Amino acid sequence: MNERPVDQNSLSEDWVGNNIAIQCPVCGKVYIVSGLIHHGERTCPNCGRSKGVVNGGKESGGRASIFS
Repeated sequence: MNERPVDQNSLSEDWVGNNIAIQCPVCGKVYIVSGLIHHGERTCPNCGRSKGVVNGGKESGGRASIFS
């Protein structure tokens, strides 16, 4: 899988606190990954071919990525 960090300047991604909203690079559907609810990792619920990962908040130096 290829890793790509979440880009705050992209209209298809958003990172607030320890939650990210990303657009799946494979199927194009948008899904949410929560550090609390999903324990920081979630596979695309539509196609299952990408994975969003968030570890910590944006303001506190955390990291968020999309794997495809």
